[in-house]
Parts: sequence; structure tokens; C-alpha cells
Amino acid sequence: MSNIKISMNQINTKVGALDYNSNKIIEGIKEAESKNCDIVCFPELTITGYPPEDLVLSNLFVENNLLALKKIIKHTKNITSIIGFIDQDKNGIYNAAAIISNTKIIATYRKNKLPNYGVFDEKRYFSKGNEIVILKNKEIKIGISICEDIWEDYEVCKIESDLGCNVLININGSPFDINKKNIRDSHLSNVAKDCNSHLIYINCIGGQDDLIFDGSSSIFNNLGEKIISLPSFKEKNQTINIDISEKKYTPYTKNSKNGYKIIEKNINFNNSNINNVNNINMNSYSEGLEDILSALVLGTKDYAEKNGFSKCLISLSGGIDSALVTVIASKALGAENIKVVNLPSKYSSDHSITDSEKLCENLGLNLINIPILNTHEEFLKSLNFLFKDTEENNAEENLQARIRGNFIMAISNKFSWLVLSTGNKSEMATGYATLYGDMAGGFSVLKDVPKTLVYQLSNYINEVSIKEIIPQNIINKLPSAELKSDQFDKDTLPDYDILDQIMESYIEEKNSVNEILKNQEITKNISESKILEILSMIDRNEYKRRQSAPGIKITPLAFGRDRRYPIASQYKYTYRNFPSS
Repeated sequence: MSNIKISMNQINTKVGALDYNSNKIIEGIKEAESKNCDIVCFPELTITGYPPEDLVLSNLFVENNLLALKKIIKHTKNITSIIGFIDQDKNGIYNAAAIISNTKIIATYRKNKLPNYGVFDEKRYFSKGNEIVILKNKEIKIGISICEDIWEDYEVCKIESDLGCNVLININGSPFDINKKNIRDSHLSNVAKDCNSHLIYINCIGGQDDLIFDGSSSIFNNLGEKIISLPSFKEKNQTINIDISEKKYTPYTKNSKNGYKIIEKNINFNNSNINNVNNINMNSYSEGLEDILSALVLGTKDYAEKNGFSKCLISLSGGIDSALVTVIASKALGAENIKVVNLPSKYSSDHSITDSEKLCENLGLNLINIPILNTHEEFLKSLNFLFKDTEENNAEENLQARIRGNFIMAISNKFSWLVLSTGNKSEMATGYATLYGDMAGGFSVLKDVPKTLVYQLSNYINEVSIKEIIPQNIINKLPSAELKSDQFDKDTLPDYDILDQIMESYIEEKNSVNEILKNQEITKNISESKILEILSMIDRNEYKRRQSAPGIKITPLAFGRDRRYPIASQYKYTYRNFPSS
């Protein structure tokens, strides 16, 4: 039995902030050294932040990332450090991990499996590695891998196991979605058990544009049991002592296996660790709605702060979407940094104003009231010469939303406040939103949150709060755009429970129209013609979604990075089979 002392550094980096990220890494190394750790680990592409996207295509950026690594190397005495960075040679650039021991790079592991699906586009940037890197200290052998290397058939991990590794260290930039944590835990457990090795999984945290990283770094023992888990959506440096049993294996004398070159390096451990073993306790952290709320709060906070905004502006309508966005923003940046404006028209109900006032009172916000009735009338007068012989339709209705968009953006320009738009995924899917109106803004907090989940989150906030935060009337009343008299969402859309089922089936599960129409759970409460109408709305409103603000991805398949549907498409979703001539 041997002992290893590891520092897991689950940190929130900033893409492109090479100096900032390097200093965080150096701080983590110094802390690990002070605790006599043998190894200190950081997430994938720690130096550059993840994902750096087309910054990778800049030679100067890659060179500066290598200079940052040199700066870090000076601070690695008496410890082995594993740090994500961009490596390069004459054949290409690589998503890599530097293994540094006593101020020298003793090995570089280059990511072997490059994901090219969903939000990932790594084949655009990186060349694949072809080496297996193993670190050795007496009976302990440690295999290194990066993110995707541990997924699919986890070939790299299996080879490392075959070569006698009883510890696997995998560094990650793994984005959160509402299904990811359970899938990830189940998979990591299987890898650890199958490879008969302790598995140390290091993930980053923080928001980067539309992605949110949850951390949830973990250790699984060789039986596949999770023995420690770091918190979700929080930075955490954790020092862990692990007892490792010697692994029996058949020595492999060749310098390659399955086409991979094998690199094995000896590293030193601190002898002081042997009689200083701490008990490892399994920590229980949040799940479900708490995770989703934490993701939205952290995503909003990081988007604002990483883009230099200290204050946010919200158009508060009295509806549930803007109410939820206001609560999330208040949690993210503090109520003192949230500005809210109510822009009532002649169709705004009394309760829309009073409910907004009550929400602001509950959150300690000052509500700015700017009626748009006179502005709307002036706009209509200006258009009267053109509109006078026509019937009123969506043009006059949406003009109100566009006036609000003008007001909110003017205020944003004046005071440099980040506008948070309030549309949800159900509205984005069907186009039930006004382009350049309520879609105006710099960041869309609920862009990937279906309407039914908006209700669940709102109720959850009230349940876990000491007092009611979102007024119950906001939750209970029928949703309405209030752009004409007696207007309700249900006049245009089916119940959101049904709509969200159709949306999930068509978008996230990628089911065909035939498969949707065969789903009795969906069709029992809605006609076939209405289903086809909804699918048509989803497809033809891609042009709106392309012009919407970025927003936090929380579902397995979000609009934008995940779903890139052509705007000008002649293919009809209604084709059950290709039409015969």
C-alpha cells in the first residue's frame, strides 16, 4: 500500500487572460507546496481559459501562452504540476497538459481524442496526439489524459491500465447541462471500475459566453465508488490523501502500444505524507433545480463581470420571465447593481404594475416607471399615411415591444448597463417574441430555459427563501404579452406543458415528425394539425434566433452552438416520406 497526496484545483479562469490565469495557477501551486502535496492538478487549457475558440488561430496567442507556461515553471519546486496549455510543433498545435517537476517539464501529454460534436469544435483547431504519458513513483503509476480521452471507448485509459496504472488523472473543460452530472458520474464510475484504478477527475467552473462549467471534480476508487466530490459552481482547492494498492500487471517492454508511443517518467513524492493520511469523506452537493439556478446565477455573473459590466438593466413587465431574470440577476451581482424599468402601455394591466412593484420591494430594488402610451401614439401618427387603409395586425402590436427595446437600449447606452433580455426557450423556439423589441439586449438569461422550467424555478426560489420573493400572483396568472386587449399566450400557443414536450422531442431528441405524431403522451392532448403548426414555427423562426443575444446553455441541445438550422431551407419538416413523382 502506497500513499499519494494530491491537490485538486477547480478554478474559474478567464479566456485570453493569460496573466490572470497564470497567477491563479501559481497561487494554487504555492498552496499545494505548503501542504507538502506530491501532485497539483489544474483543468484543461488552464492557461488560456476554455474554450479559447479562434484565439487559437493566432500565432501570437499561442506563443504568449507558452511564455505564460515558462513563468509558471519557475514556481514548481518540490512538486509535480499538471497544467493545461496549448502546445505546438512544426506539425501543428495541440490541446496539451504540461507535467512539470522541480522547475522542469518532464513530459507533455497531448490530447488524443478531439471532440467535434455539439458545442465542441476541436478538430478546427488542434492536431491529435499519439502518446501515452505515465508517471511513476515506486508502486504508484499515474496515467494522464484530457477530457474526451476518457469518453467513448476510453481507449487511452484502458491502455494506461494495461500498463499498470493504478491512478488515472483526467483534466477537463466539461460544460454543464441538466443531464450531464448523472451521465458523467455513471461513466466515470464505469471507467474506474473497468480500469481497476483510482480516477481523479478535475473540471473547471465558471461561465464563458453561452457555456457554463460546473466543476463537480471527483475521485472514484478502483471499485467505481465516488469517494470525494468538490462542490458544483464554486471554486475549490482540495487536498486529498489516497491510499493506493499495488496493481499486478504484466510488464510491457515495447515503447509503443496500439499505435501510441509510450512515455514513462519517474517523479518524486514527499516522504512526510506517509504518516499523515486524512480520512476522505464523501460530500453531498446540490442536484436538480438548485444546480440549474446556480448555473444561471454563475453564468450571468461571469458574463457581466468578464465583459466589464458592473450593473445590469432589466425591462420588468410583471410577467414570470422578467421576474425570474430579476431574481437571478440580483443573486448574481447584488440588488444594488440591478436597475429595473417598467414600460407600461395602454394594454398593460394594473396587476402588471403592482406585481412589478411588489417584486422590487421584496428584492430591495427601485422601479423606474416610463409609460410608453404617448410614444406609441406618436409612432402610429407618423405611420398613419402608410397604414391608414389597412387593418391593425401584429405590426401595431409589436411596435410597442420595439419602443420598449429602444428605451431600454438608450438607457443602456447612456449608463453602460448590460441589458438582460427575458425571453425563454419556448418563446425562442416558436418565435413568440419581437425582433428588436423584447429580444433586444446583451445577454439572454433564460434563452435555454423552457417555460415549464421557468415556473419550476420560480416556485423553487420561493420554497427555499425565508419569505416569498416572486409574488404568487405573477406565478399564478395566465401569461400574456399584453400588446392588445385580452391577449394571452394560450391564444397563439398550446399549453406550455404540451409545447415543451413537442419542443424537447423535436429539438433535443431530434425526433422526426412521424415519431412525434406516434408519441401518445404528446398527441393525447393536441391535434395533429397543431403539432405541425408548432414544428413549422420552430423551423421558420431560425432567422430570429440568429439575431438573439447569447444565453446560458443548460439543456443537452441548445439553439446556436448545438443546433445550426439553415434559414433558407426548402426541406419541409412535413415530409413523412420523400414525395413520389
